[in-house]
Amino acid sequence: MVSQSVETIHSAPHAGHSHETAIEGIYQGRSIHAEHMLAVRRNLLTTDTAMRIASLFAVLSDPTRLQVVYALLRAPSGELCVGDLATGLGRDDTTISHQLRVLRNQQIVAMRKVGRIVYYRLVDEHIRLLLELGMTHTSETSTSSKAGEAEALA
Repeated sequence: MVSQSVETIHSAPHAGHSHETAIEGIYQGRSIHAEHMLAVRRNLLTTDTAMRIASLFAVLSDPTRLQVVYALLRAPSGELCVGDLATGLGRDDTTISHQLRVLRNQQIVAMRKVGRIVYYRLVDEHIRLLLELGMTHTSETSTSSKAGEAEALA
């Protein structure tokens, strides 16, 4: 009975018991905090939302795309053309165009055309915040891991 899924319980609670009582009964034999498990169940991230967020992070997981996003974040005018991005990053136009297409499809960057030149910019402040938070987090974790290594050697 312990291996019975919580979804099964959700769809068919035991007669005479509340839904939460039914779930608690199944997990009685395990070392689990029923109130914590129930809080998780009440605050579930939907599969659809989780997939959309995972897709965003997957797109941002590519180092070249992150360099493009960072360059756009730091661009003096807030936007850059493919040629300036490619030259600045030491990559070819085709590679940068491809990465910008991926970023545009995920609504991370937007474009504006002036004649034959296409300028790209970050879509909104959320992308800026994600990148800045990621940079802060990684600098803190690398600093704290170095401090931990120093303590271990002392």
